[in-house]
Amino acid sequence: MRRLASWTLVVGCLFGLSGCAMAPMGFAAAEKMAAPGIGAEPVQAAAVEHPKLDPERSQRLVVYNAVLRLVVERLTDTLQQVKTMAEGVGGYMQEMTGTSITVKVPATKFHEAVAAVEKLGEVVAKEIKGTDVTEQVRDLRIRLQNDEGLRQRLLKLLEKSDKVEDTLKVEKELTRVTESIELIKGKLQYVESQVAFSTLTVHVNSPLPQRQIETEIPFAWVRELGSDLTRGSAGRPSAGLPFWRGVKLTLPDAYIKYYEDDDETRAMSADEVLVRLRRHENYKGGDLAFWATLVRRALVAQRAFALKEPTDLTLRTGVPARVFAGSKEIGGKPYGYLIAVVARKGHVYTFEAWGPQEKFASHREKLDAAVRSLRVGPLARLLLTLL
Repeated sequence: MRRLASWTLVVGCLFGLSGCAMAPMGFAAAEKMAAPGIGAEPVQAAAVEHPKLDPERSQRLVVYNAVLRLVVERLTDTLQQVKTMAEGVGGYMQEMTGTSITVKVPATKFHEAVAAVEKLGEVVAKEIKGTDVTEQVRDLRIRLQNDEGLRQRLLKLLEKSDKVEDTLKVEKELTRVTESIELIKGKLQYVESQVAFSTLTVHVNSPLPQRQIETEIPFAWVRELGSDLTRGSAGRPSAGLPFWRGVKLTLPDAYIKYYEDDDETRAMSADEVLVRLRRHENYKGGDLAFWATLVRRALVAQRAFALKEPTDLTLRTGVPARVFAGSKEIGGKPYGYLIAVVARKGHVYTFEAWGPQEKFASHREKLDAAVRSLRVGPLARLLLTLL
């Protein structure tokens, strides 16, 4: 009877998963079978070697994730460069599509990797997030150590059990504890791997959401720049206007004007290079620097155009113009693009030209000459038309 009471008490304590005080006398056998730690102070986590981290984060375990959006000239080449960079610092590629790549890099190389990616193109958006998992890892390690200790005690009880009923109960609890151990190990391994390797996702030529651009840029004509290239629109033909009306310029040889109204002129060459000249209302304080900055920002963020540093031209009338040249890849095919901005007190003028990269490059000098020929202001247009 005394032996049965001992077994009942010990198994009951273990099933409760908490400390249980033993009877002071008459249960020596049960006390010998009960493993140390039952009813003692909570078990503390054992010293486990952490992944190697940056010196500034050595006291905390932080999971870093970064998302960058770049505008680049060549999508495929840039994606390959990101992959090569990750492998070069000891990381690896996790996923890649036609316009994005996700790589894992060692935590100690995270900031170095982000800086390397930023040099591959123009950064239009960057988000870096750090999640502190120190407490989560500590709790998992404590739970793992407690469950492993309980499992050892259950194995010892199983060896000494001589009743089928008691054996089944211990085995059931042993199965539950073993499953819990495996689950905790999996979680711990996943979290520690996230700490050891940071995630870096790079989107190339992926524009920001349209809604964000509309909120920041209230001028509809600015948001529409580059749309004809991305949509493939050439506009509708028109017979033209009298010489004293419309927006005037001297077209390059082999170009024809196929549309014209008071504020817009469209022309094209036979080898697929198109020109679009427009006049827009200006606002008080809207100088060349203001409009050129806004135009460039809209083209890069909204349309994902890769633009080089601007150059300045002077029109035949002595008016300054700012020119941006660049490219955009559409359907795997590179296209050249150019936009010139002219700002006067009453109006802003934009000259756009685009076409297949190789053909566009051969037209570049002609297009610059067309920009210089732009007639701005009523008097200048009249005089240059009569020349």
